[in-house]
Amino acid sequence: MLTLKRSLPYGLRIVLVGSILYFIVTGIPLNAAQIGDYLLHTGAYFYASLLLFSFFLVLQASIWVIILNDSGRQLGLVKGLMIYINTQFAKYIPGGFWNYAGRVVLTSREGVGLSIQMTTIFYENILIVLAASIYSLVLLVYLGVLQLYVFLLFLAALGVAYLFYTKVTNSLQLSVRWVLQKLHWKKFSGPGSLLTRNHFYQYLLYFLSSHLVMGLAFWLLIRSFHLYNIGIFYAAGTFASAWLLGLLSPLPGGIGIREGFLVYFLSFQMDPEIALQISVIARIWNVLSEVLFFMGMNAIHYVTQRMRLS
Repeated sequence: MLTLKRSLPYGLRIVLVGSILYFIVTGIPLNAAQIGDYLLHTGAYFYASLLLFSFFLVLQASIWVIILNDSGRQLGLVKGLMIYINTQFAKYIPGGFWNYAGRVVLTSREGVGLSIQMTTIFYENILIVLAASIYSLVLLVYLGVLQLYVFLLFLAALGVAYLFYTKVTNSLQLSVRWVLQKLHWKKFSGPGSLLTRNHFYQYLLYFLSSHLVMGLAFWLLIRSFHLYNIGIFYAAGTFASAWLLGLLSPLPGGIGIREGFLVYFLSFQMDPEIALQISVIARIWNVLSEVLFFMGMNAIHYVTQRMRLS
Protein backbone atom coordinates (compact mmCIF):
# COMPACT_ATOMS: atom_id res chain seq x y z
CA MET A 1 0.00 0.00 0.00
CA LEU A 2 2.82 2.36 0.89
CA THR A 3 4.58 1.55 -2.38
CA LEU A 4 1.37 2.31 -4.30
CA LYS A 5 1.02 5.71 -2.58
CA ARG A 6 4.61 6.57 -3.46
CA SER A 7 4.41 5.39 -7.05
CA LEU A 8 1.03 6.99 -7.83
CA PRO A 9 2.34 10.60 -8.05
CA TYR A 10 5.12 9.48 -10.42
CA GLY A 11 2.60 7.60 -12.55
CA LEU A 12 0.38 10.68 -12.74
CA ARG A 13 3.36 12.78 -13.77
CA ILE A 14 4.19 10.37 -16.58
CA VAL A 15 0.58 10.47 -17.80
CA LEU A 16 0.57 14.28 -17.61
CA VAL A 17 3.84 14.66 -19.53
CA GLY A 18 2.68 12.11 -22.09
CA SER A 19 -0.60 13.97 -22.61
CA ILE A 20 1.18 17.29 -23.07
CA LEU A 21 3.62 15.83 -25.60
CA TYR A 22 0.76 14.19 -27.48
CA PHE A 23 -1.24 17.42 -27.85
CA ILE A 24 1.85 19.43 -28.82
CA VAL A 25 2.94 16.96 -31.52
CA THR A 26 -0.55 16.45 -32.96
CA GLY A 27 -1.02 20.22 -33.16
CA ILE A 28 1.94 20.74 -35.52
CA PRO A 29 0.72 20.33 -39.15
CA LEU A 30 4.14 19.81 -40.75
CA ASN A 31 6.01 16.56 -41.23
CA ALA A 32 9.18 15.80 -39.30
CA ALA A 33 11.37 15.87 -42.41
CA GLN A 34 10.45 19.48 -43.22
CA ILE A 35 10.91 20.57 -39.62
CA GLY A 36 14.25 18.80 -39.38
CA ASP A 37 15.43 20.34 -42.65
CA TYR A 38 14.67 23.85 -41.38
CA LEU A 39 16.32 23.30 -38.00
CA LEU A 40 19.43 21.78 -39.61
CA HIS A 41 19.92 24.66 -42.03
CA THR A 42 18.81 27.59 -39.90
CA GLY A 43 21.30 30.13 -38.59
CA ALA A 44 22.01 32.80 -36.01
CA TYR A 45 18.70 34.65 -36.49
CA PHE A 46 16.71 31.62 -35.36
CA TYR A 47 18.82 30.95 -32.27
CA ALA A 48 18.83 34.65 -31.34
CA SER A 49 15.04 34.70 -31.67
CA LEU A 50 14.79 31.56 -29.52
CA LEU A 51 16.84 33.15 -26.73
CA LEU A 52 14.94 36.41 -26.96
CA PHE A 53 11.54 34.71 -26.85
CA SER A 54 12.67 32.76 -23.78
CA PHE A 55 13.60 36.11 -22.23
CA PHE A 56 10.12 37.38 -23.12
CA LEU A 57 8.62 34.44 -21.20
CA VAL A 58 10.84 35.27 -18.22
CA LEU A 59 9.53 38.84 -18.35
CA GLN A 60 5.92 37.63 -18.47
CA ALA A 61 6.52 35.36 -15.48
CA SER A 62 8.31 38.13 -13.57
CA ILE A 63 5.39 40.52 -14.07
CA TRP A 64 3.04 37.85 -12.71
CA VAL A 65 5.21 37.56 -9.58
CA ILE A 66 5.29 41.37 -9.21
CA ILE A 67 1.49 41.61 -9.42
CA LEU A 68 1.13 38.71 -6.96
CA ASN A 69 3.41 40.49 -4.50
CA ASP A 70 1.70 43.86 -4.92
CA SER A 71 -0.22 43.49 -1.67
CA GLY A 72 2.91 42.46 0.23
CA ARG A 73 5.89 40.14 -0.07
CA GLN A 74 4.35 36.75 -0.83
CA LEU A 75 6.61 34.86 -3.25
CA GLY A 76 10.29 35.04 -4.13
CA LEU A 77 11.18 35.78 -7.75
CA VAL A 78 13.11 32.54 -8.38
CA LYS A 79 10.40 30.42 -6.77
CA GLY A 80 7.75 32.31 -8.76
CA LEU A 81 9.58 31.76 -12.05
CA MET A 82 9.89 28.06 -11.22
CA ILE A 83 6.16 27.75 -10.55
CA TYR A 84 5.25 29.69 -13.69
CA ILE A 85 7.31 27.63 -16.13
CA ASN A 86 6.74 24.26 -14.42
CA THR A 87 3.01 24.69 -14.95
CA GLN A 88 3.15 26.44 -18.34
CA PHE A 89 3.11 23.27 -20.45
CA ALA A 90 -0.24 22.24 -18.97
CA LYS A 91 -1.89 24.86 -21.22
CA TYR A 92 -1.56 22.37 -24.09
CA ILE A 93 -4.04 20.01 -22.43
CA PRO A 94 -7.65 20.60 -23.63
CA GLY A 95 -9.46 23.05 -21.41
CA GLY A 96 -7.04 25.93 -21.68
CA PHE A 97 -6.85 26.57 -17.94
CA TRP A 98 -4.69 23.77 -16.58
CA ASN A 99 -1.59 25.97 -16.41
CA TYR A 100 -3.52 28.36 -14.14
CA ALA A 101 -4.83 25.45 -12.06
CA GLY A 102 -1.31 24.11 -11.60
CA ARG A 103 -0.03 27.56 -10.74
CA VAL A 104 -2.72 27.94 -8.07
CA VAL A 105 -1.85 24.57 -6.51
CA LEU A 106 1.90 25.22 -6.35
CA THR A 107 1.53 28.83 -5.22
CA SER A 108 -0.88 27.78 -2.48
CA ARG A 109 1.82 25.46 -1.15
CA GLU A 110 3.95 28.58 -0.65
CA GLY A 111 1.30 30.04 1.64
CA VAL A 112 -0.28 32.50 -0.81
CA GLY A 113 -4.04 32.83 -0.32
CA LEU A 114 -6.54 31.94 -3.05
CA SER A 115 -8.11 35.39 -3.07
CA ILE A 116 -4.73 37.01 -3.82
CA GLN A 117 -4.06 34.48 -6.56
CA MET A 118 -7.44 34.92 -8.23
CA THR A 119 -7.09 38.69 -8.12
CA THR A 120 -3.63 38.36 -9.69
CA ILE A 121 -4.95 36.13 -12.49
CA PHE A 122 -7.79 38.61 -13.01
CA TYR A 123 -5.41 41.55 -13.45
CA GLU A 124 -2.79 39.56 -15.34
CA ASN A 125 -5.24 38.56 -18.07
CA ILE A 126 -6.78 42.01 -18.39
CA LEU A 127 -3.33 43.61 -18.72
CA ILE A 128 -2.06 41.04 -21.24
CA VAL A 129 -5.16 41.45 -23.41
CA LEU A 130 -4.89 45.25 -23.25
CA ALA A 131 -1.21 45.18 -24.24
CA ALA A 132 -1.83 42.72 -27.09
CA SER A 133 -4.84 44.77 -28.24
CA ILE A 134 -2.75 47.93 -28.57
CA TYR A 135 -0.22 46.20 -30.83
CA SER A 136 -3.04 44.53 -32.78
CA LEU A 137 -4.81 47.84 -33.39
CA VAL A 138 -1.57 49.41 -34.63
CA LEU A 139 -1.24 46.55 -37.14
CA LEU A 140 -4.87 46.78 -38.29
CA VAL A 141 -4.59 50.56 -38.79
CA TYR A 142 -1.36 50.04 -40.76
CA LEU A 143 -3.08 47.46 -43.00
CA GLY A 144 -6.07 49.76 -43.52
CA VAL A 145 -8.48 47.28 -41.92
CA LEU A 146 -9.37 49.92 -39.29
CA GLN A 147 -9.32 53.69 -39.40
CA LEU A 148 -6.94 55.65 -37.18
CA TYR A 149 -9.82 57.06 -35.14
CA VAL A 150 -10.60 53.55 -33.81
CA PHE A 151 -7.14 53.32 -32.30
CA LEU A 152 -7.47 56.84 -30.88
CA LEU A 153 -10.86 55.95 -29.37
CA PHE A 154 -9.27 52.91 -27.71
CA LEU A 155 -6.55 55.12 -26.18
CA ALA A 156 -9.24 57.60 -25.10
CA ALA A 157 -11.11 54.76 -23.37
CA LEU A 158 -7.92 53.90 -21.48
CA GLY A 159 -7.71 57.55 -20.45
CA VAL A 160 -11.33 57.55 -19.22
CA ALA A 161 -10.65 54.32 -17.32
CA TYR A 162 -7.70 56.09 -15.68
CA LEU A 163 -9.93 58.92 -14.50
CA PHE A 164 -12.65 56.59 -13.19
CA TYR A 165 -10.32 53.73 -12.29
CA THR A 166 -11.83 52.73 -8.94
CA LYS A 167 -15.40 52.51 -10.27
CA VAL A 168 -14.36 50.57 -13.37
CA THR A 169 -12.20 48.11 -11.42
CA ASN A 170 -14.80 47.54 -8.70
CA SER A 171 -17.46 46.85 -11.34
CA LEU A 172 -15.23 44.36 -13.16
CA GLN A 173 -14.26 42.56 -9.98
CA LEU A 174 -17.86 42.36 -8.79
CA SER A 175 -18.82 40.85 -12.15
CA VAL A 176 -16.08 38.22 -11.92
CA ARG A 177 -16.99 37.46 -8.31
CA TRP A 178 -20.66 37.05 -9.27
CA VAL A 179 -19.74 34.56 -12.02
CA LEU A 180 -17.52 32.56 -9.65
CA GLN A 181 -20.27 32.42 -7.05
CA LYS A 182 -22.79 31.26 -9.67
CA LEU A 183 -20.35 28.48 -10.54
CA HIS A 184 -20.21 27.60 -6.83
CA TRP A 185 -16.51 28.51 -6.64
CA LYS A 186 -17.03 30.76 -3.62
CA LYS A 187 -13.64 29.93 -2.12
CA PHE A 188 -12.04 31.59 -5.14
CA SER A 189 -14.15 34.73 -4.90
CA GLY A 190 -13.05 36.14 -1.58
CA PRO A 191 -11.97 39.78 -1.29
CA GLY A 192 -8.68 40.45 -3.02
CA SER A 193 -6.63 43.62 -2.82
CA LEU A 194 -7.22 45.94 -5.76
CA LEU A 195 -4.24 47.32 -7.64
CA THR A 196 -3.86 51.06 -7.30
CA ARG A 197 -4.43 53.10 -10.42
CA ASN A 198 -0.74 53.99 -10.79
CA HIS A 199 0.33 50.38 -10.33
CA PHE A 200 -2.22 49.14 -12.87
CA TYR A 201 -0.91 51.46 -15.58
CA GLN A 202 2.67 50.80 -14.51
CA TYR A 203 2.14 47.05 -15.03
CA LEU A 204 0.43 47.75 -18.35
CA LEU A 205 3.62 49.54 -19.40
CA TYR A 206 5.59 46.46 -18.28
CA PHE A 207 3.45 44.22 -20.50
CA LEU A 208 3.73 46.64 -23.43
CA SER A 209 7.52 46.51 -23.04
CA SER A 210 7.57 42.71 -22.81
CA HIS A 211 5.39 42.46 -25.92
CA LEU A 212 7.90 44.62 -27.76
CA VAL A 213 10.57 42.07 -26.81
CA MET A 214 8.23 39.38 -28.11
CA GLY A 215 7.82 41.30 -31.38
CA LEU A 216 11.58 41.63 -31.74
CA ALA A 217 11.96 37.87 -31.18
CA PHE A 218 9.32 37.08 -33.84
CA TRP A 219 10.94 39.61 -36.19
CA LEU A 220 14.23 37.73 -35.85
CA LEU A 221 12.42 34.45 -36.54
CA ILE A 222 11.01 35.92 -39.77
CA ARG A 223 14.49 37.08 -40.78
CA SER A 224 15.74 33.51 -40.36
CA PHE A 225 13.66 32.80 -43.51
CA HIS A 226 15.72 35.46 -45.35
CA LEU A 227 12.85 37.95 -45.35
CA TYR A 228 13.91 41.51 -44.58
CA ASN A 229 10.90 43.64 -45.55
CA ILE A 230 8.96 43.34 -42.27
CA GLY A 231 9.43 45.78 -39.40
CA ILE A 232 9.51 45.02 -35.68
CA PHE A 233 6.12 46.63 -34.97
CA TYR A 234 4.51 44.71 -37.83
CA ALA A 235 5.95 41.50 -36.37
CA ALA A 236 4.77 42.43 -32.85
CA GLY A 237 1.28 43.29 -34.10
CA THR A 238 1.04 40.09 -36.12
CA PHE A 239 2.02 37.82 -33.24
CA ALA A 240 -0.16 39.71 -30.74
CA SER A 241 -3.18 39.62 -33.08
CA ALA A 242 -2.78 35.90 -33.74
CA TRP A 243 -2.50 35.29 -29.97
CA LEU A 244 -5.65 37.29 -29.24
CA LEU A 245 -7.66 35.56 -31.96
CA GLY A 246 -6.28 32.21 -30.80
CA LEU A 247 -8.21 32.69 -27.57
CA LEU A 248 -11.26 31.73 -29.65
CA SER A 249 -9.77 28.33 -30.44
CA PRO A 250 -11.41 25.33 -28.74
CA LEU A 251 -8.07 23.53 -28.99
CA PRO A 252 -5.29 23.85 -26.37
CA GLY A 253 -2.79 26.67 -26.79
CA GLY A 254 -4.88 28.28 -29.54
CA ILE A 255 -3.68 25.59 -31.97
CA GLY A 256 -5.05 26.06 -35.47
CA ILE A 257 -6.57 29.52 -35.20
CA ARG A 258 -3.29 31.21 -34.21
CA GLU A 259 -1.41 29.57 -37.06
CA GLY A 260 -4.20 30.52 -39.47
CA PHE A 261 -4.13 34.18 -38.53
CA LEU A 262 -0.33 34.28 -38.59
CA VAL A 263 -0.57 33.10 -42.20
CA TYR A 264 -3.26 35.70 -42.92
CA PHE A 265 -1.33 38.69 -41.59
CA LEU A 266 2.05 37.54 -42.91
CA SER A 267 0.55 36.95 -46.38
CA PHE A 268 0.22 40.71 -46.80
CA GLN A 269 4.02 40.85 -46.90
CA MET A 270 5.11 37.51 -48.41
CA ASP A 271 4.10 34.42 -50.33
CA PRO A 272 1.37 32.48 -48.44
CA GLU A 273 3.39 29.25 -48.65
CA ILE A 274 6.31 30.85 -46.80
CA ALA A 275 3.85 32.39 -44.33
CA LEU A 276 2.49 28.90 -43.65
CA GLN A 277 6.00 27.56 -42.99
CA ILE A 278 6.70 30.43 -40.60
CA SER A 279 3.44 29.84 -38.72
CA VAL A 280 4.27 26.17 -38.16
CA ILE A 281 7.89 26.83 -37.18
CA ALA A 282 6.60 29.54 -34.83
CA ARG A 283 4.64 26.91 -32.90
CA ILE A 284 7.78 24.78 -32.49
CA TRP A 285 9.81 27.89 -31.69
CA ASN A 286 7.32 28.79 -28.96
CA VAL A 287 7.55 25.34 -27.38
CA LEU A 288 11.37 25.26 -27.64
CA SER A 289 11.55 28.64 -25.90
CA GLU A 290 9.41 27.32 -23.06
CA VAL A 291 11.65 24.24 -22.83
CA LEU A 292 14.72 26.51 -22.70
CA PHE A 293 13.16 28.57 -19.90
CA PHE A 294 12.16 25.36 -18.09
CA MET A 295 15.64 23.84 -18.35
CA GLY A 296 17.31 27.06 -17.24
CA MET A 297 15.17 27.54 -14.15
CA ASN A 298 15.38 23.90 -13.09
CA ALA A 299 19.16 23.92 -13.60
CA ILE A 300 19.40 26.99 -11.36
CA HIS A 301 17.22 25.25 -8.77
CA TYR A 302 19.33 22.08 -8.91
CA VAL A 303 22.63 23.96 -8.53
CA THR A 304 21.21 26.03 -5.67
CA GLN A 305 20.01 22.93 -3.85
CA ARG A 306 23.41 21.22 -4.29
CA MET A 307 25.20 24.28 -2.95
CA ARG A 308 22.94 24.35 0.11
CA LEU A 309 23.55 20.65 0.79
CA SER A 310 27.32 21.05 0.47
